[in-house]
Amino acid sequence: MGLARCEACGRPQGLRYKNNHLHTQALPAHRKIVCGSPTCLSRGFIWLTDEEEQQYLSGQRSFLVSNRAVEVT
Repeated sequence: MGLARCEACGRPQGLRYKNNHLHTQALPAHRKIVCGSPTCLSRGFIWLTDEEEQQYLSGQRSFLVSNRAVEVT
């Protein structure tokens, strides 16, 4: 599952999944992604796992991120 983190919080450090691929997408003004760190409310960017990155490179653009589907462009 992709995760959202802001620039200050950086790459997610999970034990189960390694989110190595950053996507700094431009979202429309009415859509916002917030950092997934518990105490942070900054604008978040999407981090994908290796498997998700391969799916992205092969054309998939929708991923589950913290219980919400987002499109990576």
